[in-house]
Amino acid sequence: MGKRALVLLVALLLAGLAAFAVFQFLENYRAGEDEKREFSPVFRAAAAIAEGTNGEVALQTQLIVAGEENVADMPEGAITTQEELEATLRGKLAAGPIDKNAIITRSQWVSVTVEVKPLATQIPSGKQAMTISTDAVRGINGFVEPGDRVNLIITVDIEFDQIPVDSPIFGVPSGQTPGGEGQTPADQQQTETITYTRYVLQGLPVLAVGRDIRPEEGETPAVEVTPTTVAGEAGAQPEAPETIFTLEVSPEEAERLAYSFENGSVWLTLVPSDFVKVDTQGVTIETLFTGDIVEDIFG
Repeated sequence: MGKRALVLLVALLLAGLAAFAVFQFLENYRAGEDEKREFSPVFRAAAAIAEGTNGEVALQTQLIVAGEENVADMPEGAITTQEELEATLRGKLAAGPIDKNAIITRSQWVSVTVEVKPLATQIPSGKQAMTISTDAVRGINGFVEPGDRVNLIITVDIEFDQIPVDSPIFGVPSGQTPGGEGQTPADQQQTETITYTRYVLQGLPVLAVGRDIRPEEGETPAVEVTPTTVAGEAGAQPEAPETIFTLEVSPEEAERLAYSFENGSVWLTLVPSDFVKVDTQGVTIETLFTGDIVEDIFG
């Protein structure tokens, strides 16, 4: 082996020994530092949490997961136990957006406090509150707000012997019986069913929609914070419009309202603030179309 090659080999050996010594020193230093570090349990956002998210929803949908962090690097108010996490989030909303992997802290969640007033204080003397429910189409697709007024239209089947036989609305000529000539009294008492549609109540004030109560005069309407669905969350569905209405009614109107829902098909209409009640005759198959329906069909 030449002299130059021997020198090169010795140099490489020395370099390797130096590198190993540096590596060993760094490992010993890191191990010493790790022994000095103190880790604590923490909770992190598994996905981005939107402002206004309900804390209980976040717990139930696993938006928050357990982890750990160096005590020296933990933010102020970090939550470290499951009990503290549940106590902090229950009944609270996210005060602002929380980024994915961010450590959950107490200051990120706030209570929404409102002065709760009994609904009875909103009911005028002589009136009552009565709740009804419709589907989205019959209930005006969620456009009804507390403080609005609505009309009710009912379609009901009426037995023929329960109405005046001389009523022009149903096409029964005065002085004639439903059975016609040559029939016995028993035959003439045979009933016939008429389907009739008409306004049954008009201008009913809406006290509440769902749990949202009508604001009192001069009071600022409450703003409801609705939790936002996390993007990509499985099973996310659009929220259905609210169709549960609590109406302000008189005792007589309450009876008519109950009878309508028990015995007929009810539709609501939303009316403007300057609405004036109108008197209508209602509609049957005889009056649904203009002119003589038999003549129009059969010539």
